[in-house]
Order: sequence, then structure tokens, then C-alpha cells
Amino acid sequence: MPAPKVIATDLDGTLLGRDGRLSPRNQKALQAARELGVLTVAVTARAPRAVYRIPELAPVLDAAICSNGAIVYDPATQTADLRRPIPLPVARELHERMRDALPDAVFAVETGERRLTQSTFHQLGVHLNDPWVFLDPGDDLIGAADAVAELVVRVPDSTGEAMHEATRHIDLPGVRLWHWGSFPEIECTATEATKGAALAAWCAERGIDAADVVAFGDMPNDVPMLSWAGRSYAMGGAHPDAIAVATARTGPAAEDGVAQAVEAILGLA
Repeated sequence: MPAPKVIATDLDGTLLGRDGRLSPRNQKALQAARELGVLTVAVTARAPRAVYRIPELAPVLDAAICSNGAIVYDPATQTADLRRPIPLPVARELHERMRDALPDAVFAVETGERRLTQSTFHQLGVHLNDPWVFLDPGDDLIGAADAVAELVVRVPDSTGEAMHEATRHIDLPGVRLWHWGSFPEIECTATEATKGAALAAWCAERGIDAADVVAFGDMPNDVPMLSWAGRSYAMGGAHPDAIAVATARTGPAAEDGVAQAVEAILGLA
């Protein structure tokens, strides 16, 4: 099995453990890959600040594609480039349609640097320690944002699947809706902001084809990346959508499934 030129991996539920940290084994495997000339890229729904707050990641990453492909982040310089925002007029219409479809929803806007919201519910269960800007209920959420990387929608006591069904009819040109299975949230990004398209663009800038890329993921938002990469691994316990498109399986995140596969690919096992 030839060595890849790029290893691309989701973070939560894939490379990181339940504690949100990078295990020594995964860290060692990615470092070994880089020493062999393989580029390593995190491809994540996290905003850039939630990547650089994990100090173990910076030494083993060449780049991070964040907010489901909207932002490209350079760990070495801690600089972020918002490449695929939702245009503000489109974000405003989307916000209105989502409010109509999900009357109990609360909303937030991710700009890449911060989150704006009108509800403290967005803080419940959040493990990324995002900086919040809380607006009054009557304030204009979209108007308060200078850019929209994502519109984040959450419904208390619901599930991502139920929210997806309730919003399936929303077909607004220029935006795409993502859900996380049982987690009661939908994230909306620009149509071109997918993990697959963003990773393909990053690789094309370096003359790298899909055949030379290995990708890891576990959730529906990983499907475009897993489908595009020449080799792809669904984690143990992955969502059925991810399993359906991946070319292989590996162990769960709790058992360092990324390292298991990387060690085998590079002959380190």
C-alpha cells in the first residue's frame, strides 16, 4: 500500500478522545507521518480558536480546515482565512426560514472569531469554550455580524435527525444544512463550504490528487471528504452515512482508530 501525500482527519469523534484531547498514540502516529513527508490536515466543524486551544495539535498539523470548510487555519502562524462565508442577505433569509420551520429554535452566528447569540442555551453542553457575544432578544442577529461562517441552530430536547426532517423543505440557493445525529443542532454553511470541497481545493493548491489522500471521519458532515479521498476510513461507531461512503473501517476514537490505520498504512505497526 503506497504512502499517501496527505492525511486528513475530522477531530471530534475521530482523532480526539471523549475528553477532547489528542492521545499520545495518535500524536505519535501523525508526527511519524509528517517526518515521512506526509502533510496532515484537520478537517473539522470547529472554529479555528477551538483548534489552537488544544496545544498538542499544532505540532502535528500542517493546516486545519474549520467550520465545515468555510475557514482555512494555519496552526504555525495562528492565522485564519474565511474563504467561504454565507452572504449576509442569504443568511438573513435563511434565519427567517429556519425560525418558521423550528419555532422553538435558538440561533447563533459563527464568524470565525466569535459567536453571537440571543440565548444562553447555546452555552449548555458546549465543550469548546467559545467566546460568546450575547444580544438582546430584539436585536438583529444577522445585522450584528460582520461575516457569517455558519448559522448555528439548536432546539432544546430535540435531535439533529428530527430537526433535519423539519427543515428538509428549505432549499435556499447558496447554503447547505448539516446535522449531528442525536445532537440537537443544525449548522448551516455556504454551499461550497463542505469538508470535501475545501480539502480538494487545499490539495489542488499543492498539486495533490484525491488518490494521494487518506481521510478519517465519523459523521454526516464528513461524507463529502470521505467520498472525495482516494482512501477513507469510517471510525468504529460512526454514523451510517459515513460508513456507507468510506472505503474502509478502523477502530473507534476511544481506541485510537486513526493511529491504528496510520500505523498500518505507513508500516509502523
